[in-house]
Amino acid sequence: MSNQSNTIDQFFDKQFEQELSNAGSNVLVAYDGVLNSETISKLETEIEGKILDKNLPKSVVRKVFFICVETLQNMLLHGFKDENGAQHNYIVLSISPTHLVLNTANLVGNSFVPKLTNDINTINSFDDPAKLKEYYLEHLENNELSDKGGAGLGFITIAMKSGNKLGANFNSLNDKFSHFALEAKINIE
Repeated sequence: MSNQSNTIDQFFDKQFEQELSNAGSNVLVAYDGVLNSETISKLETEIEGKILDKNLPKSVVRKVFFICVETLQNMLLHGFKDENGAQHNYIVLSISPTHLVLNTANLVGNSFVPKLTNDINTINSFDDPAKLKEYYLEHLENNELSDKGGAGLGFITIAMKSGNKLGANFNSLNDKFSHFALEAKINIE
């Protein structure tokens, strides 16, 4: 394993520990490791069980579960791998008296940061849910599939389901990769 990969590992581990520390005893589900279909299936089951245990309204449970599944699939399909083929990512789902908060992170190529930043800023610019839905429908009609099979709708659907602005942060790790952290908050109704 290269020294650069170790540095990326260390950065992700430090950020994951910080997310856990920030959430404290409110953590419902936390995972730091490689994502694959089996891991995602296990995480989905764990997430579903944890949010059902909280006796939240069904509409909130559906939103949280959808957002978690969408985010995990996005991380698996669109997350980058370092020079050694290692995928770096984590997920922390926590609860507060007013929100469920999903914090995730994965590796992205630096060349994608401006587009991701622009996409999220555009999504966050909509104050009216109806206008965001219009943007989604327009995007659905006019967008072609990417080389990884996506149409760029994931962030839009996450924002629509959450009903809140998305939080996003990028930390450049080297000349090729950045740490991309995404936060989605879901109101507990």
